[in-house]
Amino acid sequence: MSPLVLLLTHAADHTTVDWVAEALRRRGAEPLRVDSDRFPLDWQLGLSLEGGVDAGFLRLQGRTHALDAVQAVWLRQLQPPALSDAVDERFRASCVQECRHVLRALWDRLEQARWINGLPQVERAAAKLRQLRLAREAGLRVPDTLCSNDPEAVRAFHARQTQGVVMKMQTVLAPGMSGGGGNLYTTVIEAADLQDDQGLALCPPLFQERIPKAEELRVIAVDEQLFCGAIRPQAGAGRVDDWRPQAGLSWQLAQLPAAVARPFLALMRRLGLRYGAADFIHTPDDDWVFLEVNACGEWGMLQRELGLPIADALAAALLADVPPPVAAAPAA
Repeated sequence: MSPLVLLLTHAADHTTVDWVAEALRRRGAEPLRVDSDRFPLDWQLGLSLEGGVDAGFLRLQGRTHALDAVQAVWLRQLQPPALSDAVDERFRASCVQECRHVLRALWDRLEQARWINGLPQVERAAAKLRQLRLAREAGLRVPDTLCSNDPEAVRAFHARQTQGVVMKMQTVLAPGMSGGGGNLYTTVIEAADLQDDQGLALCPPLFQERIPKAEELRVIAVDEQLFCGAIRPQAGAGRVDDWRPQAGLSWQLAQLPAAVARPFLALMRRLGLRYGAADFIHTPDDDWVFLEVNACGEWGMLQRELGLPIADALAAALLADVPPPVAAAPAA
């Protein structure tokens, strides 16, 4: 019987999920895509405690899978449940909340499987200030950072930063890197932008020193393996200090120095992450600055443009310590 591996994602997600699914099939596993935002309309689940037995199932596309058969889970990305338009608006929020609780019970029921990454680890790693603190403790350089809704503290921080200040959100407003949904990219902040006390008080983002860039790196960690790509920032990009919305950038193969890779891997272990997509800046003075690591971050551009075997690495990590499929006995 082939090992069953769940790929937890959402309906608009494609390329990287397809690559990992194919890599799993080549290893004899059965990938099962589960679009979190298509529950409860397009798939069903059952969780039971009956007669002393803890059981459960998933039913997708006409097939029923016992939860005990799931041997590994790739948490690619989760999106909120989708409800029918027929649901009364008075009850919609309660129905969504109920669906969220049921799905959380499902993820908990699957905790015996091999996860990349476990949901508790993903949620804890999402705390950006905690990341930065642990990264500094691991020996990485991090930007001077302030999170505050005190306008005077923000203006004083800005005045102390001789290289300038950027602002970024701590949460992702849109899935993927293509923007939309009100996504806000890292933006250069001038002193004139900090005059609105009410605005500064209502939504405290992260303010950070602006780091000079020779190149920016996206570093993908899969267990102890690192896959790196670098891009050079565009001149004249305006106040957007972020490579994601810039068109025409070309990725180049890169490598973290050992003196940076070691503390970064130590940080990954401290965060309990088996996968992460990290951003670094390599400065003109040959310094390396850690910005953040995303437990569900994007990597497709590195495999597509540089041929880095990230899908294969993920498939191998998901199936590590999983017994190979048992071949059927030949017919008599």
